[in-house]
Amino acid sequence: MRLTLFLSLTFTIPLAVSAAGGVAGAQDHNQTVQSFLADAHLAQSRGDFPEAAAAYRKAVAVEPDFPELWANLGLMDYESGNHPEAVKSFQRAIRLNPSLFVPQLFLGLENLQSNRAEAALPYLKNAVRLNPNDLQAALSLGTAYGSLNQPGRAAVSYLRATRIAPQNGNAWLQLGTAYLEQLENDARLMTSDYRSSAYVKLRAAEIFADEGKLNLAEDAFRTAMNSLRPAPCVSAEYGIVLLREGREAEARKQFETQEKAASHCGLASIGIAVADIAQGHSDLALRELTSIAVAEPGLVQSSLSLFRSAISPGQAQPFIDLARSQNGKGSLGFDLGSQVERTLVAGDVSMSADFQANGISMAKKPAGANAQQFYLSDHFERCDEILRPAVETLARSQLQLLALCSFSTGDFRTASRAGERLKSYPDTTAQGLYWESKADQKLAIAALARAGEINSDSPGLHVILGNAFRQQRHWSEAEAEYRKALLLDPTSRAARLSLGIVLFTELKTDDALEIDKPLLAESPDDPEANLLAGEILVQEHKFQDAEPYILRCHNLAADMAPRVHILLAQIYAETGRTAEAIAEYKQGMIIDEDGSLHYQLARVFQKLGNRDAAAEEMQLSKQLREKWDNQAHLDLGQPLTGASLQ
Repeated sequence: MRLTLFLSLTFTIPLAVSAAGGVAGAQDHNQTVQSFLADAHLAQSRGDFPEAAAAYRKAVAVEPDFPELWANLGLMDYESGNHPEAVKSFQRAIRLNPSLFVPQLFLGLENLQSNRAEAALPYLKNAVRLNPNDLQAALSLGTAYGSLNQPGRAAVSYLRATRIAPQNGNAWLQLGTAYLEQLENDARLMTSDYRSSAYVKLRAAEIFADEGKLNLAEDAFRTAMNSLRPAPCVSAEYGIVLLREGREAEARKQFETQEKAASHCGLASIGIAVADIAQGHSDLALRELTSIAVAEPGLVQSSLSLFRSAISPGQAQPFIDLARSQNGKGSLGFDLGSQVERTLVAGDVSMSADFQANGISMAKKPAGANAQQFYLSDHFERCDEILRPAVETLARSQLQLLALCSFSTGDFRTASRAGERLKSYPDTTAQGLYWESKADQKLAIAALARAGEINSDSPGLHVILGNAFRQQRHWSEAEAEYRKALLLDPTSRAARLSLGIVLFTELKTDDALEIDKPLLAESPDDPEANLLAGEILVQEHKFQDAEPYILRCHNLAADMAPRVHILLAQIYAETGRTAEAIAEYKQGMIIDEDGSLHYQLARVFQKLGNRDAAAEEMQLSKQLREKWDNQAHLDLGQPLTGASLQ
């Protein structure tokens, strides 16, 4: 990294002196320092930083009380690679004048590069305060917060960076990654400390629905509905799952139940309109959706993707044609037909998010009514507009209302902040985690998508984006990013291998194997490519074919080693080598979360006739299965580690 922030100096000495001849002496003194500065600038201009440092060192020897001189000396030493001396000079400059930006930034960067994020933090905070428009300071402060596992604060810094440089793809990438990290932190807390909360159960159901696991989602929604204090929108979201399963009549009952509930939820009215599309009532559906979209455009645009796969392309087309034929006749600011086609037919779940400082425009701020009244009349945007300016000072009851209103209208930044504040109160922590995680997921996807748009010609960035989506189990989005990378660079090994892993995850094993074969031909000892081939062949029960690939899985990441032992155990068990199978199962058993591996080992002991060992493994399997079931299969987006390539 090259720092080019040099302080321009015109060095002058006050001439008001009392001693005889003092003025002339001061002038000579001043000329001497100016001569050193001229030498420094000349050396600097030709890139001779050691020579420039030597000149500045002479200057500070003559005038040790000028902080700008020490700052420039520090920069010259830094550019010369003399970091210890640079640090001393910058520290001296700050002691003389703490308001100098460059020394604060440098000392923060130096500590950050030395893995001392905690020490870097005060310097970088000062640098951002002194120069709020410096991109490097904002990005570096975000990095420091991220290193200290404070992704929420990191996101604030990266958001600042995107405002400073809206076309900087790296800033958007870091912002999206920070939101994902905050999402993971919330998920761990929800599943460990708050798993009995109705909000956590609802979040689990939503994740299952988002992943297309509709049977698990249905069970989880029913569990959330049976809670003593059901979370908002639970009946409507359950209705969406039923609609996606083709059970229109049951779905309608849930939407109607939601409309009668005390908690208001705009999803119910959208659900009824989509059900009308499914049943061929395009005229009625268009009137319903248009009415909702005129009043709450953000609600429609942010919610339609939840209904993907709820209607077939054939069912949707009459509505799309009708909406387009009437486009422009209403007061909508977007094409409703195209919106339905993009989200319900093409299955595009990406969407924009408002990352501007003030969120949604305040131009039509209402008067004469309070937020609660607007919420009760399903005017979520107006409710959001009233409460959002006071998000930092609202009481809990108002924060709860703001979270629901802001999320419903697509103001995810405000919903995330409201959730963050709700987390700080013991009696609303679970609720805060719920809203923050929901909003941060939306913000992460939008920021990552923006990064991809800006650096659309960077295959490496698309691989990174794919990895981020894969970490959160957004398989289709990950696949799309890897394919973008391969269009730009068909030879990218990282993109090909990652795409193969995602395809295997999506049960497209033939396609995954076709991608993996050339990778193995190019590098037969690649451990990850061998592991992918072994996973595929074991899944296809081709155990003897899989064995040589698994045996070449050396030098994998430590968290993948247990998976290799389990695959070998399955191979040995199926090929009659029971003693070897038992040994491998025992080495890999650490990743058994649901009892399935202990069950497999019990079956091996049964084949050997060792009833006692088999019974012991069955008991362990049962205990793990009960623990797994008691957590209601909570799966809140935490990354897989050690379980498999997935």
